[in-house]
Amino acid sequence: MSPELSPEQPVIVVGGGLAGLTAALHLAERGLSPLLLEADQHFGGRMGGGETVEIEHGGQRWRFPAEHGIHGLWGQYHNLRAMLDRHGIAPNRVAARREDWVHREGGRTYRAEAGSAVRRSPVPAPLHYLGLLVRPDFIAMLTLRDWIGLPRVVGSVYLALAYDPLIEPSSLADHNLSTLFAHWPPRLRAFMTALMRNGLAAEPEEVPLGGALAFLRFYTLLRRDAWAFEYLPSDAESALISPLTAAISAYGGELLSRAHVDVLEPVPGGWRVHWQRADGGRHVATAAHVVLALDAPSARRLLAASPATADAIPALTWPCGLANGVVRLWFDTAPTSRAESGICSGDFTIDNFFWIQRIQRECVAWHAATGGALVEAHIYGPPEVLDLPDTALLALAVSDILHAYPELRGHMIHATMQRNPATHTRFETGADSRYLGVESPWPAISMCGDWLRYPHPALFLERACVTGIAAATRVSVALGGEPCPIIPALPPEPLAGAFQRGLRGVRRVVRRTRGLR
Repeated sequence: MSPELSPEQPVIVVGGGLAGLTAALHLAERGLSPLLLEADQHFGGRMGGGETVEIEHGGQRWRFPAEHGIHGLWGQYHNLRAMLDRHGIAPNRVAARREDWVHREGGRTYRAEAGSAVRRSPVPAPLHYLGLLVRPDFIAMLTLRDWIGLPRVVGSVYLALAYDPLIEPSSLADHNLSTLFAHWPPRLRAFMTALMRNGLAAEPEEVPLGGALAFLRFYTLLRRDAWAFEYLPSDAESALISPLTAAISAYGGELLSRAHVDVLEPVPGGWRVHWQRADGGRHVATAAHVVLALDAPSARRLLAASPATADAIPALTWPCGLANGVVRLWFDTAPTSRAESGICSGDFTIDNFFWIQRIQRECVAWHAATGGALVEAHIYGPPEVLDLPDTALLALAVSDILHAYPELRGHMIHATMQRNPATHTRFETGADSRYLGVESPWPAISMCGDWLRYPHPALFLERACVTGIAAATRVSVALGGEPCPIIPALPPEPLAGAFQRGLRGVRRVVRRTRGLR
């Protein structure tokens, strides 16, 4: 470190979402006392809390903490689980059991239970989706065209086994998910479109094909247990975010909310960070290292506004941020279906739903006392749908739930509509320098977030966690400390691994035949 500067602290973390909290906690555990600055009043980013909803029901007043949306901890979220377990956070997670596929077409609604058929399939990966084809309710969803087109579907899905877009340089930049679905039969296309929208929160025409293949590989294709997931036992703010911030503070870290960082300024031996508080006051601090843990749109704005970093921005590839809507509906009775969640396709506006009285303990207690039910539905688009007024969007969501569960007609007692800003990552992939990675182009600035280039097969919450750990390692090692270990993803099941090696071999032969490197 240059003797010209004595930093106020060794590291400043900008952004208090899961990636920033992960980085700050790992740094604090190593005695580096980070300062974390978050622009919002809530920490947690897309897992942060919101306004609590209160309703009168059964002669009592009940409180329901709001959040940006329900999150699941999937089978391959090993680093996130390890961090939570190490600090005793959210120990009583709720295992997912049943997830419905609900399809509406031509005025009729169809339903099949699909989740357990995939993760409990007796057929090994990557053939475990065949478990759906022995379920009578799923078979009843398919048409003759679906059965005839099944070989084409299988062949195009298993393209994901020949190519790992999280590791390999991308050759799919000009293709989107609709390319994969171009000649699929109708119901299987509807099912996979619903699955992808549920995971990637965008229309097939908006999802890069590389991101879609990465999703298939990570969440389901290589291992059956990757599809197994757990819910947090309470709202994310209470179950996960507040305990994480408390752990950071206990290890000597400092966290400031409503601190909007607007300029990064290089100084000898480090960086000067400028931020503004909600009261309009201006503040400055210097640090030997900065960790940027912002969503992609916010990171781009900050780096473009800082003269020392602005010149590099036009040459970089920036993923799009996606907005979404969250509807919550309260009923004085519960549906007859036993599924705790589901995905929707066809003539539905909502993309998925979660019955909270089967997941979160506060709502479980409310259901036990009153028999009521609370469903949360997510709406990812398209843009012309999200542009509708709240009342229109809420009416469409209510109509969807009542078509899926007609026994609930006349039983709704309350409804809320929440809009989330365009910060959810439209997942893109790239292994070259056009995509920002944990090691940034600027000295002593490290990056973390679910949108960054990093050679680890993970998406979303796990990618945020992994890149947060990697950024903490980079800072810790630079300051003479210990690295932070990253748990690798489990390997493919043996048959999936054999398929993968075989298809990659075919790919190499084809490339050599065409004279490609």
